[in-house]
Amino acid sequence: MRIDDEVEVLVRAVLDAAVHRDADRFDSALDALGSSPERLTKAVELTLAVNAAVLFEVHDGPPSHQQVNALARDISHQEQWAEVSVQDVHALLIAVTAGKPVPVLTNAAGATAVFVVAANLLATASQPDQGEWWFNYLDKVEAAIEAAG
Repeated sequence: MRIDDEVEVLVRAVLDAAVHRDADRFDSALDALGSSPERLTKAVELTLAVNAAVLFEVHDGPPSHQQVNALARDISHQEQWAEVSVQDVHALLIAVTAGKPVPVLTNAAGATAVFVVAANLLATASQPDQGEWWFNYLDKVEAAIEAAG
């Protein structure tokens, strides 16, 4: 996947707001993405690829159904500020794990879940105690996504 530099900057702004659980900044960053349907589509595609890459790396391959269930509950609970439901997070994780279209993108809450889940996965999978903050980890994930084609 070729990552559009302009879209990547906007996605980072959304993810940064989500990592910091700043609802106002998150909404503003999403609004900036949503001003162009093409840009929003590219942003969602990139963020779904990030979700898949982190999810598969953390679990050394696809997570089990039990892991997906637990992760959906944990993320929904941890990200209450964004009002992402367990059902939307679960649907997103199942689709990403199976490499299928994401059904939750048909509603605004589901689209929000794509970014909130990515922010959560990046923040929890990075190693800040070893100097690898979520944004450094995102650099590595994006490099792997681009290298994979």
